[in-house]
Amino acid sequence: MTGVPVTVRVDNEAVVVTSSGTTAANGTLTGTVSIGTNRSNRIVTVTATSGSVSRSASFTVVGAQLKATVLQAVLAPSAAGQIDYQLLDVNSNPMVGLPITVSGTGVASRSGVTDNNGAFSYTFTAPAIAGNVDIVANAGGVSRTETVIVQSGSGSIPAVTNTITSATVTSSPSVVSVNSSSSSNRSEVRALFLGAGNTPISNVRVRFDLNNDVNAIGGSLSTGSNVVYSDSNGVATTAYIPGTRSSPTDGVTVRACYYLTDAAAATGSCSTFALTTLTVISEPLSVSIGTDNTISTGASGLAYVKRFVVMVVDAAGQAKANVRITPSVDLLSYAKGFYVRPGSWTTDTGAGGYQSSSCANEDINRNAVLESGEDVNSNGQLDPRKSDIAISMIGTGETDSSGAAILQIQYPKNVATWVSYRILVSAAGVSGTEGRAVWTGVLGAAAEEFTNTTPPSFQVSPYGVGDPARTPTVECTSPN
Repeated sequence: MTGVPVTVRVDNEAVVVTSSGTTAANGTLTGTVSIGTNRSNRIVTVTATSGSVSRSASFTVVGAQLKATVLQAVLAPSAAGQIDYQLLDVNSNPMVGLPITVSGTGVASRSGVTDNNGAFSYTFTAPAIAGNVDIVANAGGVSRTETVIVQSGSGSIPAVTNTITSATVTSSPSVVSVNSSSSSNRSEVRALFLGAGNTPISNVRVRFDLNNDVNAIGGSLSTGSNVVYSDSNGVATTAYIPGTRSSPTDGVTVRACYYLTDAAAATGSCSTFALTTLTVISEPLSVSIGTDNTISTGASGLAYVKRFVVMVVDAAGQAKANVRITPSVDLLSYAKGFYVRPGSWTTDTGAGGYQSSSCANEDINRNAVLESGEDVNSNGQLDPRKSDIAISMIGTGETDSSGAAILQIQYPKNVATWVSYRILVSAAGVSGTEGRAVWTGVLGAAAEEFTNTTPPSFQVSPYGVGDPARTPTVECTSPN
């Protein structure tokens, strides 16, 4: 039947989009159902209604997982315990802000929501009577039970009898930001223990540490110095929580010391272990400046413009956006001379041209004030003039999403080729030598100026014609 109105509904926060509100020529109506923004495990029912006729079908949304790390698998009566949970979706992304409830016989129940890492810590006091306590957590449509042994004396968790053929540790993410006023930035650390045939080994005793923290980066592990046990999947977990210091690339090492028995773990030694490294990033760490082989003419047509790119990255080499760049330019020296044209314009003395040796900037203290002893060439002014080059940022003055910012220098065409300069750029919030970058060069000119038949804009140095017969010292002390 064609053109029959049909209404399709879904529940449990799913979303449905239909091709039409009525049936097609073949009597069908199609639609697509998605889970929406809710990534929890649940049952979604789809109901199609046409007039008085209604049909329903259901499917199950799966993939959410609730991980747990028991910090004290064996407790004395009335002792304090803690279980750390993390709720992840099918792609192992944290599920943030979801309700979680934890309860158990003889322990207090708690409810809350997962944090920015999908994490929730449940603290409790063990019952005063010995026995096994099952603690049940529910979040994201997932239920997980952890058993804590309450007893006096040594623990009774079975020793590992299988041979561990593979012990690996991974961190995710491997690059994590520092924490300043919170502990929301963290890296999940996962130790995996396998036996013959890649069989998971449970009950491996694991103590995580920072392997003596040789770079003194600091930070903490969510499990502290507690011994945790691998689960039925052979996995033991902790979380590395950075402090306020950044690290070199792979500058933080997390070590998983593992043992087969409680007695071995109690010795505190670490003869068998696996390692993983990660990088803690903070403010931008490195600044570079570069350019290409092009030059342009300013809007007035009287000046040259040369552009440069400034790049800012962190310790992992990742681009840092929104970093304020401060540029400055210093005029190092100038030269005297003139160009001639035997074929193309040149200062080659063999062709009859001339360019003197460099004369140092006369403004010794760079305060743009002519002071006693500074007018070395006795022409009544400071050479080169501070205003011979202007430097400025293009745009906002901050790096973009690729970590790049653009700056330019602009100078009158007649000073081109006669001045040496140095650009210094610094990035806000970056300390040390890597927070600055320097570019040194000679003011360039357009290639066509050297090949045109008309004299170039810079045919004669604005600082003097000079004399090839002079020594460098005499040249720099002469006014022309």
